Amino acid sequence: MKKSYLVSVNIPTYNSERTIRQTLESLKKQTYKNFEIIIIDSYSTDKTIDICKEFKCKIVSYEGTLLGARGKGVENSKGDFILLLDSDQVLEKTAIERAVKLMENYDMLWLYERSYNPKTTLEKLYDADRELTQKYWKDFINPVGGVILPRFYKIHLLKEAFKKIPIKILPLCVAHDHAIIYYEVFQMSKKVGKLDNAVFHNEPKSWGDLFKKTYRYGITTRKLVNNKVYPELLKSKNKGRKIKLADLGLSIRSNLLRAFRAIAYLSGYFAGKNKKIPGL
Repeated sequence: MKKSYLVSVNIPTYNSERTIRQTLESLKKQTYKNFEIIIIDSYSTDKTIDICKEFKCKIVSYEGTLLGARGKGVENSKGDFILLLDSDQVLEKTAIERAVKLMENYDMLWLYERSYNPKTTLEKLYDADRELTQKYWKDFINPVGGVILPRFYKIHLLKEAFKKIPIKILPLCVAHDHAIIYYEVFQMSKKVGKLDNAVFHNEPKSWGDLFKKTYRYGITTRKLVNNKVYPELLKSKNKGRKIKLADLGLSIRSNLLRAFRAIAYLSGYFAGKNKKIPGL
């Protein structure tokens, strides 16, 4: 490999002022310095853009949802690799440096992730779910039915993947953005690696926030199902976790979270029963 690859860090935002500064601070502290930050903002009305300007990020405006924002980020990236980061994630300071080295052997990497400083019951349930799925990651790495999703890719694979995704769903798909991307990339390469101790996630602060977020996922997923888009992928998502007797405590906490999310998700899913995506 050449000595210094350019990494494009893509971060979709919408009213992300609560968490985006911490995300950008974690990028500023990276031991690997050859990267660009591309913010794909959906017309935030808070201080998100002001904060991003402080860090001299490239800002791209996009009126749409997550999958389309990911595509717009890929379109505007100049790097050899792309890191698909969220505005509520915090990178470990050596993460990019270690990822670049691992890419000598892989085409994409999934990032080991835990909850950031979990204190509330909800945050602790999230952390248990993340710990369980990643401890048994081989059970969850398949793009159909799995929940382990790569975030660090060779750029040419992402560009090819977005050529295959139906253009009509790009501005409308909120849920399963990573799953759809991974599904398409996996058709081209199965060289998936793991980056340990990589990222921490600021979880939802309230049950109400979690319900609204997951309800919205249910509605948008139903739109895709109604139009028979990625049926083999979508039908196997949002299932409970198998109980692992060796980690019974983690399994119980993980499935408690999954049960609450299932209520919100199914509420949205059935609310979207008759909704379709125009043009599909």
